[in-house]
Amino acid sequence: MAVTHPEMNKLLQRQIRKFFGDTPPEDEQFTRFLESIHKSYNDFEKDLRQMELILDQSTEELFRANKELQKLAQSKAEEANQVSKRLSNILASLSDAIIQLDGEGRVLYLNHAWESITGFSIDESLNVHFGDVFLGSKCHVLFEPLMLGQCENMARTLGFTKSDGSCIWINLNMHVQRNEHGIIQGFIGIMRDETDRYNVQKENEQLALIVQKTKNSIILADVEGNIIWVNDSFQKLTGYTLEEVKGKRPGRVLQGPDTDKNTVQLIREKIKNKEPVSATLLNYTKEGKPYWIELNVEPIFDNQGIHTGYIAIQNDVTERKKIQDKINQLVFFLDESSEAVQVCSEAGYLEFVNNEASRRLQRPKEQLIGMHISQIEKVFEQPGAWEKHVQEVKAASKTVAKGFHKKPNGDLFPVEASVSYIQSDNKGYILAFIRDISERVEAENRIREYMSNLEKVNRELDQFAYIVSHDLKAPLRAINNLATWIEEDLDEYMTQEIRSQFEMLKNRIKRMENLINGILQYSRIGRSKHKLEKISLQNLVTELCESLKTDESCRFIIKDDPIELYTEKIALEQVLQNFISNAIKYNDKPIKTVEVGWKELPENNQLEIFVRDNGPGISPEYHEKIFMIFQTLQSRDEVESTGVGLAIVKKIADEKHSQIRVESDLGKGSTFYFTWPVTESDS
Repeated sequence: MAVTHPEMNKLLQRQIRKFFGDTPPEDEQFTRFLESIHKSYNDFEKDLRQMELILDQSTEELFRANKELQKLAQSKAEEANQVSKRLSNILASLSDAIIQLDGEGRVLYLNHAWESITGFSIDESLNVHFGDVFLGSKCHVLFEPLMLGQCENMARTLGFTKSDGSCIWINLNMHVQRNEHGIIQGFIGIMRDETDRYNVQKENEQLALIVQKTKNSIILADVEGNIIWVNDSFQKLTGYTLEEVKGKRPGRVLQGPDTDKNTVQLIREKIKNKEPVSATLLNYTKEGKPYWIELNVEPIFDNQGIHTGYIAIQNDVTERKKIQDKINQLVFFLDESSEAVQVCSEAGYLEFVNNEASRRLQRPKEQLIGMHISQIEKVFEQPGAWEKHVQEVKAASKTVAKGFHKKPNGDLFPVEASVSYIQSDNKGYILAFIRDISERVEAENRIREYMSNLEKVNRELDQFAYIVSHDLKAPLRAINNLATWIEEDLDEYMTQEIRSQFEMLKNRIKRMENLINGILQYSRIGRSKHKLEKISLQNLVTELCESLKTDESCRFIIKDDPIELYTEKIALEQVLQNFISNAIKYNDKPIKTVEVGWKELPENNQLEIFVRDNGPGISPEYHEKIFMIFQTLQSRDEVESTGVGLAIVKKIADEKHSQIRVESDLGKGSTFYFTWPVTESDS
């Protein structure tokens, strides 16, 4: 094909003319390149036309689907309308009033049953606040928990005044309506006329009360107060039959030597004046056994108002009186307690406080009773804190809590309370015995201050000991160097005696340095703690013996027992090193034998470790003295010693609450025993 051709893509032809004019190159390779581009353009335009066709088809499909959706929506709307009509017919046919309120309590919807129950029309009731018009002020009290979202349902039987002024009893059941975010949008309720059922219920309650009272002792008396009839309960309680008491006054039959005369006089005056009277009285049975009754006497009048006699109901309260007496004794005991005592309801209101609580809080009991706990205890000021505390006490039955009580002027003082949850008459209470821990807290603060000061003093002491030891050892090193230089300078003039004296001088300088190091080490015991680690006691002893062995004259016997300890390795190493080195240093035998062994003391989680030697032994009168600082049994010129080693051992043992002792006699060697914990605590 020519470089330009009528069938060639028009866009490609324009591009060729733009770059080559009317005479494009006559090159075969260029021609093939143009053909390839021509083909690509044609393929692209073909694909584009195909996509446009698909788009047109999709648009038509979408249009048809939209029409189907519109038809479906219309069908569903008609179906919903039918359901709504049926629901409206159902609501209209209900005998119970359906009430819908907005979030403020205004009426949004009422069905026709509302008019038949209340007498008010629907039109005049809509958009009116339900409580203000129909239930009055008590509606606010009843609705408040519901309005505040404290409960989801409210069911009450209430008196209701109809539009004509007549009163009926209704059962009202309201439910909270919330949106998807849990916010109250309104209320829906059902009102039912319960007047007939309520009246029947009241009559049944009265009949039930009469039946219940017949379980008590009942006396009927004439106008003079003489007995004319008693029930079976009277006979069971007192032991008297009707024949035995008929025509007699109850007091003459039942009262005894300890019956309160003032109460008897009050009853007589009330009866004489034909007035009702109630009293608690001590009576006696036919056998002379005392019992307590709760007495209620009512005068009886006929329809013409003529007085015809009396009815007396006696309730045996002997057990209750005993319980009450115990309660009174307990209250007296609590009132006299040196600890503050308070009893709160589960809602957090004080029901009882004793004298000590009143004194500490500087408020009279009368003011405290009924006060909420958050007003006297700082810890319960935050919302929900008391409720959380009640749940914790319920779960644990008994717990110990700390907080701060408040005085009227706002001053706080720390307290610790033993708190228990108790139940009585199906009610829950929180009982607390409270201690004022001001002195303890002050003492703890002082202890913390003392500990802080002690740590500071210890740090200063460590620094002081380091400085002193450094300053003391510096001149010792200078003296030692000076003695060495003098020996070197005067070597040819030195006699054997002078050499011995110089050697003694350097030994004493070394002893002085060791003494300073020993004192520094002794002062740090108990103030510097090392980490606890797991060690093999057998390996530790073996390593120490090998490091302390001076020559072949030393022979060691080590127990074959790979027991492991969890302890301060450095402290145990110090103790063993002192005992083993002393057993070698002070030994006067050609073959120095040192034995190290141990045994477990399971009852107190300890080992008893011993170090035994075949040395010269120690006289019993020195067994305590050797553990005192700077004490040695031989001259320091005979055996080089600072007298600090065993004092360090004793101090370490005291820090570990370990026991240390020695068994020895002159010429029979020595055995040192000490106890050591198998497992130490990290605390």
